[in-house]
Order: sequence, then C-alpha cells, then structure tokens
Amino acid sequence: SFMCSVVSRYAVTTVHSSVWNQLPIIKEAAFEVDLPSSAFISNFTITSNGKVYAAQVKERAAARKIYDAAKKQGKTAGLVATKEREIEKFRVAVSVPSGARMSFSLTYEELLPRRLGRYELSLGLRPGQAVQNLTVAVSITERTGLSFMKVLPLKRTRLLSNTAKGDADPPPSTHVEQSAGCARVHYSPTVQQQNSMSSQGLDADFIIQYDVNLRDLIGDVQVYDGYFVHYFAPRGLPVVPKDVIFVIDVSGSMIGTKIKQTKQAMSTILGDLREGDHFNIITFSDKVHTWKKGRTVRATRQNVRDAKDFVKRIIAEGWTNINAALLSAAQLVNSPSSGSSNHQSSHRVPLVIFLTDGEATIGVTVGDTILSNAKKALGAASLFGLAFGDDADFLLLKRLALDNRGVARMVYEDADAALQLKGFYDEVASPLLSDIQLSYLDDQAFDITRSLFPNYFQGSELVVAGRVKTGVKDLKVSMSAIDSKQRVKLENDVLLSHAKGNESETSQSCSGGLEGISSFVHRLWAYFTIKELLLAKLNTTDPATQRLLTEKATNLSLKYNFVTPVTSLVVVKPDVDEAAQTPTTAKPSTAATITTTATTTAITKAPAAGAAKKPLNLRPKKTKPGPPQPPPNATHTQNHMVSVEWLLIACDCVEFHFISETASAHVALPLVSVFGSDEDCSLVECLEAPSRLSTVKVFSSSGQELRLCLSASNSFFVLYNRHHIKFPVLPIAVDGDPHFVVQLPKLHQSLCFTVDGRANDVLRLLEDPVRGIIVDGQLIGAPPKHGAEERPRTYFNRLTVSTATGGSGGLMITISLDAVVVEGEGREVLPINQQGSVMRQGVTVSVDNHRSCWLELTKDVRFLVLFHHYKHPSYLQMAHLGFYITDGRGLSDSTQGLLGQFQHTDMSVAVTKDPETRGVLRWGSEHVPVTLQDKVLKDTVRKRHLGKCWVVPKAEIQRLLGHPYDSYVVGRAGSNLGGSL
Repeated sequence: SFMCSVVSRYAVTTVHSSVWNQLPIIKEAAFEVDLPSSAFISNFTITSNGKVYAAQVKERAAARKIYDAAKKQGKTAGLVATKEREIEKFRVAVSVPSGARMSFSLTYEELLPRRLGRYELSLGLRPGQAVQNLTVAVSITERTGLSFMKVLPLKRTRLLSNTAKGDADPPPSTHVEQSAGCARVHYSPTVQQQNSMSSQGLDADFIIQYDVNLRDLIGDVQVYDGYFVHYFAPRGLPVVPKDVIFVIDVSGSMIGTKIKQTKQAMSTILGDLREGDHFNIITFSDKVHTWKKGRTVRATRQNVRDAKDFVKRIIAEGWTNINAALLSAAQLVNSPSSGSSNHQSSHRVPLVIFLTDGEATIGVTVGDTILSNAKKALGAASLFGLAFGDDADFLLLKRLALDNRGVARMVYEDADAALQLKGFYDEVASPLLSDIQLSYLDDQAFDITRSLFPNYFQGSELVVAGRVKTGVKDLKVSMSAIDSKQRVKLENDVLLSHAKGNESETSQSCSGGLEGISSFVHRLWAYFTIKELLLAKLNTTDPATQRLLTEKATNLSLKYNFVTPVTSLVVVKPDVDEAAQTPTTAKPSTAATITTTATTTAITKAPAAGAAKKPLNLRPKKTKPGPPQPPPNATHTQNHMVSVEWLLIACDCVEFHFISETASAHVALPLVSVFGSDEDCSLVECLEAPSRLSTVKVFSSSGQELRLCLSASNSFFVLYNRHHIKFPVLPIAVDGDPHFVVQLPKLHQSLCFTVDGRANDVLRLLEDPVRGIIVDGQLIGAPPKHGAEERPRTYFNRLTVSTATGGSGGLMITISLDAVVVEGEGREVLPINQQGSVMRQGVTVSVDNHRSCWLELTKDVRFLVLFHHYKHPSYLQMAHLGFYITDGRGLSDSTQGLLGQFQHTDMSVAVTKDPETRGVLRWGSEHVPVTLQDKVLKDTVRKRHLGKCWVVPKAEIQRLLGHPYDSYVVGRAGSNLGGSL
C-alpha cells in the first residue's frame, strides 16, 4: 500500500508491503521502492512474526563501524539501492522461512517543487507481480485552496511525450474527492486490471498534478511551533524581456543522436522567443564560434529564421573548450550594445543557457580556474547548466550555476532528450521579477534559509523557511524586487494566531488524516536547511568550512532521522532461524545498512543451508561510464556478460557484488584490477572465497571513487562514478612481447602463443578482402631478458588500419604512442592525451585520455587499441600498443592474417585425464599438444592479471599458423603499411 499526505506542498509517503511464504522451502522476499531523487528517507522497519525491527539513522563513520562489525560476524550484503533516471531505487531482500510472514515499511519526505504552474506527486507502482491488495491513498491539504487537481493516466515510461494529455481519464478504480482546500485520491486496481498492464502486474508511475490559489502578492506565510515557511509565487505579473545566450557544445562526442536532438530542440526554442527578447548563439568545441559577433540581437522573425538556418548547419567535431565558451558568452552579456547599463534601461534579464556533454579537454581544463574565470566575467547574468548524458562534468556545471545565479540540470541520453531541453527552457522562458529579496525583521526571525533570489520565473515558486523568536505576535514580512519597469516593494504583517487559525478552517473541511499538519513546517525547515548546507559544502574548497557544513548537516539529519549524503541507515534484520521461530532459535543478529541518497546497502545473515535464493531481477541500465568507452551497441555480442548485483559507495571504499548471467561462468577474485595510477589506489582486498558470487573492496588513498574492473574468466564489468555498463569479452588480442591470445569460447579459456618477431618488421595482423579491412602492426625492439640474450623481444609501437569503403577512397587510421591520425576526406589528428572522436565514411574513431582507442569500422566489426605507458619503467619495460578484436562477427570467412585467421576457426582442446594440465588442441584435421599454465595477461582493458591459458609450444607455432613467420611480414619500418600480401 502507498499512503501519502501532502500538507502545503510537503509530502510524506509511506510504502508498506507484506509477504507470506506458503511454499515448503525458504524463499527470498524483496522490497523495492522508487524514491524521488530529492526525497529523504525518514523511517524503515521490518516486521517478522509480530516483532518490529526499526532502522536508525547514524552518522556515516558510526554506521561504518556497525557495518564492519556485522561483516566480521559472517553476515553478507544484498542490494538495496541503485540510481536510475530521476529516481533512487531502494531495495532490500530477506530470506523468509516456509510459513512465515514478514512486512516492510518505508517512509520518505519531499517538498514538491512548482514547475510550469503545477506541483506533481509521482508514486512508482512496481511491485514486480500482480498483488491481491494494492491500494494508493493520497490526501492533499492546501490552506489557500486548490485551483485545479487531476490524476493522470498511469505513466509506463519516464520518457517525456509530445502528446498533450488534456482531459485524459485517470486509471480505472480511481476515486477522487475534492473540496476548496483539500483533495483525497484512492486507487485500488484489481488483479485483473494489474495483469492487463503486463505479465508482471503494474509497472508505472501514478501521478497527481495540482496548483493552488495565491491571491496575495507577497505570498503565503505559515507559522507553527516556532517555525515558519513562506511560499512566494505571485500571479498575473507582466513578463520581462530577456537577453538569452545559448552556448552549445559541438565537440566530437556530440556526433550523432545528441547533436540531432539539440538541433531539434533549438529550432523549437528559437520559434518560442518573444519579440521583445534579444538572443545570440555560441557553438564551441576546441574553437568558439559566435553567430552574431559582439551583441545579442532582437528576436525578429527574420533573425529567428537566420538563427534556425545557422543551427541546421552545425557540425560536431573537435575537443571541448568550456572556459573559452563561457568567456565568449560573458563578452556578449557585458557588450556595449547589450551591456549591463542597457539591461537596466530596457529591463531585460540576462540569461546564459550552457549545454555540454563532456569535460573540459582543451584550453583551461582545471575546474577551479574555470569557475573563477566565469564568476569574474559573467557579472549579473544567470547561468543555467545542462549536462547532456553521464559523461558531462555535472559537478562542474552545478558549481558554475551556484556561483552564477542559476541552476544545473541533467539531460538524459534518451529518445526524449529534445523534449527535456525544451522543457527546461520553458521553465526559464518567462522571467517576471529579478533580484528578489524576501526579508523578515532580525529581532523576530532567525535560522532563515536562502531569501535572496536572482530571478522569479512564471510558473515557479520561491520558498523560504526559518524560525520565529519566542513571544513574537506578528511576523513582519517584506519583499523587494525589480519587475519589467522598476523596483517594487511590498510589506505585510502576519499575525501568528491568524496563521494558525486559517489552518483550523481547512482542517474542518478536510477532516481526518491531517495529523502531520502541526509538524510539517519544522520538518520542512530541516529538509530545506540540510539541502542548502550540502549545496554550500559543494561550492566551497576550504576544508575547514566543508567540515563545519558537514557537521551542521549531520546534526540536523540525525535530529530529524533523515537519511542524507552525510548519514547512513542502520537496520537490524531478523535471522532466518528467528523468523521461523524454531526451538533452536539463534540469538538476534545486529546488521547494518549503509546509505547515501544514491546508494543503500543492507547487511543480513547469510541464508541457511538449502535456502532457495532466486536471482535478482536485474533491469538493464542505460547509463554510460567514463572512459574507456566502447562504441554504441558494443554489448550486443555473443559473449557472456557480468552484472552488478549490489553496490556500496562509502567515503573510503567501493564494494560491489556481481553475478554472471550464465551459470557456467565462474568468477575468480584474482581477476580484479583498478584503473588509475599506482599512487591513487592500493591493492584489492578479497572479502570472500572465490565463488559465483564474490565481493571485492578497493581502497583509495585520496578517498575518491575509483574506476574498477571486475572479471569472470570470460567477461568483465566496468564501473565508473556510480554508473555502469556491460562490456564484451575481448576474444582475440595481441599485446606484449608480442604474445597472442585467442579466446576458446567453448572452454571459456584462452589459447596463448608467442611469435619471436624482428624489430622494424611490419606484420599483417588481419586482412578481410571481402570487407576491405587491413590491420598491420610495426614492431620495435626491446632489451633482452637476463639469461635469454639470444631471444629477441619486440613490442608493437605503431598500428595501421585501412578500410576500402567504395567510391569515397577509403580511410587510413594510423595509431602510434603519441597520436591517432585519420586520413581520408582530409586529415584529422587526435592526440592520445585528450578525449575525442572522429567520424568519417561511417567509421568512428574514439580516443580516451591516455588509455584506449576504439574503432568501429562497420556493423559488428570493432577493434580496441590500448596504450601501455609506464610512469617509472624498468629497463625491460617499453611503452607499447595492444590490439584487440572486440567484435569480429562482421568479418567474412575469408579473413586472414596472424590474428584474423582465428576469427571463424572452430578450435577445441581435448584434455588428458592425467595430468589435467595437458591437452590436445584440434582444428580441422590438425592438432598440436598444449599445456594449461597460469600466465600474466594484458588481454583486456584491465591491468595485467593472472589467467589460465593453453600454451602452444614454440616448436608448434608454425603448424598452428599454417605459414612461416616471414609470410606475415608485409614490409619494414618506413614502407607502405597499407600494401597487400
């Protein structure tokens, strides 16, 4: 059941779920709730056979100690939360014995923001199956009265829609009662109605929208028990013209869907500009281009038409110079023709809407310097940052917006991105007031939240909360702001007795269910104050100030039992034995859940032997990690994948559980490594014995989140900054001296062989005459090992990939340790120490900062090149390249070359019984003896690691290859690498 009470925009929601295990075996009961990302959890309980286990909110370090103590007692952890688009997903699972009953209850609180003239309450109804008794009960109480209220049809996707809902009917089985100041909504779908949605029952959001009457220009002030809240949202004011500058990232990472969606949104937005508005457009990559030099122009029909033509012609390529783009925008804001004096005389509001999908990669790239430069340059303009996708530097945009009178917002990489962009613009399109100051006499009020606001936009609301001194009979409230013509001032006296008296009238008309009315104001004050303290912490770099702000936010969170980024939730969960109430009941075990607003994990006693634990229902995520980034659709391979089962991010470590989607894939803990320099992180600590479910912990000396890689024997998983994505196994690779690794899919093991190359030889690694693809690698000599001076050591230091794409002449991609050069339709150079991509003739080349280069040549043909650099190399170590065929399904059966010939060859190993480390490699009518050895491999994006490999003896290499070494040599250094055999 979902019970929600909304009192003056402040919503308190309680979700309750009960389970009864009627099966003869132990089963896992999962409790999962979608939380709005702005909400704070304030209560969580588990009831087992009548006994209530209540959660407590603890300071992070204290909760960590409880967690560690519970772990030492042999308890394990299960998923409780992940982050998805606009929501947090809370999840906890408990093993329920046969015949036992168990129930869960979660309460969370949030202030509903007003956007585009309405408040929206959204409840995620996703029980995972049809439920016998599913009820939603919502009460809404608004002192100044409801101007409208409607229940929308169930929303089955989080994507925005262009279709106007209009007067669409609410879901069947919805009952609504409404009076002047309150509304009640009851929804209770039958099992049949739930099943009509999907085979898993309801999977949708239940949404209520409403707005309130607010006749007093100074707004609505409510005072209870020494706390006040002031809602300021005047209606009926004239719109103030604006000076709006659109700053659009057109770097290489915007290529494709993102730039198309941005153009689509810009075309609509430009058409919505008012005649009195002025505007300009700046596009930036490594260069900055301003549509109309030196000034903003009036939004006449002709100028809007010209601007739309300019947007149509935008092409995405190059790096990302955020600093230069911001300074160019500042020049337009402060230019003589549209300068600050002009803003005053014409009363136009200066706005900068800044969209980017990446990090600063060229020019000034240090965040603090960019922040300092922007703050000096932008002056009175409000900066609104839009972070397009997970690779955008959202933290930098948030700090830029905080510094410059604006806000930052995520734009999700989904089909509705254009509508998201347009929706954000609509929120800021109609300024009504600027420089708003809401004041309360100093001798009457204290502990006031933010009360100075740069802008008030049509359809929004400004909220201030604070405390009233004892003995105050009336609260003096004043407001000053600038409207379309002048500075305006208003004053009002709010009688404290009157503030309470009004509520009693509303209470009478909304009898029942209003027990939270008297407490909502001081909880709202705490909610708002914690949010502001955390924002202030984000926007300061002084450690002492950060500690003070953290301490204040922690104390308030503990006092009001809020789960916030500075507190954690400690849960006592019942043992399986205790829940069953058997005669041999074990002592209750203390267990903990560590929680932030983004991640929550719980500790529970491991299920008893024989417990039937069903796998989690893992929904695929669309989030994208940081580098190294595979080309689109890289997950669509025939190889096995690994999924994260749970994740915990604490201040000193990252822990996660993962599970293979194929039962035959066994996870080995040694196959775990960390991206990053040796100075950044220490070695992995194994917390459990190797098993199909394994736990790892990685510590960071700097206390920051790390990029990690977990691997099964045939696949791996990368997690970066709380986002995750599946990568395919790399089945065929060449790396090192040069040793070759070929995946044997049937055995989930690798075949390894070494070719003694000659320095300066150019080897044909792959040639597909049907697809017109050739890959050649140039060798460089390295010092020999002691005791093996006669054996040459070589590495690849240059790779050349050529494609014949028909009439356009083809492409030549040359990859060295310094740069990636793409030739064909011009010449593009991508330095390896930056991030960027180039698309030519359907081929995409993406370079990541010092780590990798992805090449997507055609459908189902993708290569990866790794750059191996050593910070402090020994005399044996040399910087070199590694080459991997990550997806070769699109290569033809005619593919040849040292690596290419294995792409479609069916190989198997017959293992001898004694010893099991010996076997026979068979392919076609050929066979060679092999031995199973532990080898140090670099066959993935991970660092070097130990792995099992069937090693081909040196004497059998030529038989394996079918040709002598010299037949793969196509030239010497300096010759034409693109030649054919």
